[in-house]
Amino acid sequence: MKNVKATLENNMPEDVNVMEFPFFSIDECNSIKSWSYDIEKKLIADGHGQHKGHDSLGGVITTNNYFRYNFFSEHPNYAERLVDCLRKTNKYLEWPIVCQSWVNVYHDGQGIGWHNHQGTMGRSFSANIFIDGPTKPGITFKAFNQKPLVIENKIGYIQIFPCELMHMVPETKEDRITIGITVHSYPSVTKGLINQLAFNSKDYKGSIILTKEHYGD
Repeated sequence: MKNVKATLENNMPEDVNVMEFPFFSIDECNSIKSWSYDIEKKLIADGHGQHKGHDSLGGVITTNNYFRYNFFSEHPNYAERLVDCLRKTNKYLEWPIVCQSWVNVYHDGQGIGWHNHQGTMGRSFSANIFIDGPTKPGITFKAFNQKPLVIENKIGYIQIFPCELMHMVPETKEDRITIGITVHSYPSVTKGLINQLAFNSKDYKGSIILTKEHYGD
């Protein structure tokens, strides 16, 4: 499977406000799957198995604790790939950016209800990378005043969309693993995000700063 270092092609129809590109290989997805189960076990072992966030998150442990870790901080080689992908596909981001990233490990009967990601319209974007599990029905998106649109997932593919776009994942009957991402342009960085970025933050470890400076313009 190609990754983003190859030619990027968005296969979404032009009227859909979601971009989709290949990102991980099958072997990489298998490795990430194993890591995702490990981080879920660690969160439970550390006493965070019962933590509840937004109502839409249900009982998905790795999602409810999204602020306690950062996928790309744990996998810096993939962080470089994300920078490369966003540099090529998103002209609206203003660098450096703040990146939040976590894994969603759904088990039988779990899903995520309607929600969007906190951010600044036009300067913050969300993304989802499908790692493992049933590809159908996929993610349902709903823009304001429009009908819901279901997009089937593809293993190893990233979907990038505006942070304000509502989306949901129905309950699954099999384990399903994805990576959730929110990126913020530097002008939209708030006091709260700065506190989360602090090295000595005791509660938040979920945000990192990424830059494209070494790539040039």
